[in-house]
Amino acid sequence: MGHCETGLLDSPPYTPNTSAHTQRTFTQDALLLIYCFFGLQVSYLSWGYLQEKIMTQEYEDVSGNKALFQDSQFLVFVNRILAFLMSGIYLLIKHQPQHKTPLYKYAFCSLSNIMSSWCQYEALKYVSFPTQVLAKASKIIPVMIMGKIVSRTSYEYYEYVIAALISIGMTLFMLDSSDYKNDGATTLTGVILLGGYLVLDSFTSTWQNALFVEYGATSVQMMCAVNMFSCLLTAMSLFQQSSFPQIFSFMLTYPRFIVDCLLISICSASGQLYIFYTISKFGPVTFVIIMTIRQGLAILLSCLIYHHQITVIGVFGVLLVFGSVFLRIYCTNRLHAIRRRRAAANSIKH
Repeated sequence: MGHCETGLLDSPPYTPNTSAHTQRTFTQDALLLIYCFFGLQVSYLSWGYLQEKIMTQEYEDVSGNKALFQDSQFLVFVNRILAFLMSGIYLLIKHQPQHKTPLYKYAFCSLSNIMSSWCQYEALKYVSFPTQVLAKASKIIPVMIMGKIVSRTSYEYYEYVIAALISIGMTLFMLDSSDYKNDGATTLTGVILLGGYLVLDSFTSTWQNALFVEYGATSVQMMCAVNMFSCLLTAMSLFQQSSFPQIFSFMLTYPRFIVDCLLISICSASGQLYIFYTISKFGPVTFVIIMTIRQGLAILLSCLIYHHQITVIGVFGVLLVFGSVFLRIYCTNRLHAIRRRRAAANSIKH
C-alpha cells in the first residue's frame, strides 16, 4: 500500500482516524508540537535522573547493610510491564476504533527497539562522546532513508536540505565543546554498534509509522501491542539468566527500591505515550528532530550549570538547529496552502 507523504505536518497521513479533509492550522500545529516537545522532555529527563539514581546509589536495609542494584535489564522489563498494563487498562475503559493490524507485525519494532537500546549502551564502551553525538545528530537522515524503504515515503527537496542543516548545526555545537575533544579513540566495534543502533532505531519509528498509516492503529493500541512483545522478550532473557530469584530477594531486603522502580516505570510509560502520540501526529522524522534538540538542550543546560565555555561556533550551531526546525514547519505549511489553493482552483474549473 503506497503512500505519498509530502510533509511532516501533513495531517491526513498521520491521523488516519480523522477526516481526510481536516487540516490543522499553523497555530494548532505549533501548540500541538510544543505539547509533544515538553511532554517528551519532562518524561525522559525525569526517567534519566531516576535511572542514574537506581543504578548508582546504594540501598540500605534496616540493619544498615548497603548494596547496589546492577541488573538494568530488569528495569527495562518493569518499565515494559507497567506500560503494557496502563495501555491495556486504557483500551478496556475507553472505546477505540477496531484493531486491524496483524499482531505479529508489532514483534518486528519491539525486537528492533530492544536491540537498538542494547547497541547504544554497548557502543558507549567503544566510541568517544563526539562520535556518538555525531551519529545521533545525523539520525534524521537514516530515518528519512528508512521511510523511503519501508513506507515508500517521498519527501520534498527542502526536507533533505533542512535535515542536512540540522545535522550540521548539532555537529558544530557538539564538536565545539572543548570538554569532550580528548575522549577515547573510536574503534571498529564501536562504529559497527553505532551503525546497528542507527539502523535499528530508524527502523523502529518508521515501522510504527507505517502501521499507523496502513492499518489506522491508535497510539495506545500500538503501545499495548509493542510492550506485550517487549515483556515476553525481556522476560525470556531474564528467565534464561535465572535473574528473577536474586531480584526478588533484593526487593524484599531493600523496599525503597520498589518505590524507585514504580516511579521510573511511570516516567517510562508516560514517555512512551508521548512517543507514540508524536509519531502518529507528526511522523518519525519530527519525533527524531524533537529528541535531537533534547540532546542540544541537555548539553546547553550542562554548559550553563557547570560553566562550560561556548564559543561563537557553538552558539551558531544551536541557532542553526532551532532555525531549521521552524523553517521546516513554515515551508510545510506554505506548501500545503499552495496545494489547497491549486486544488480549489481546479475544482472551480471543473
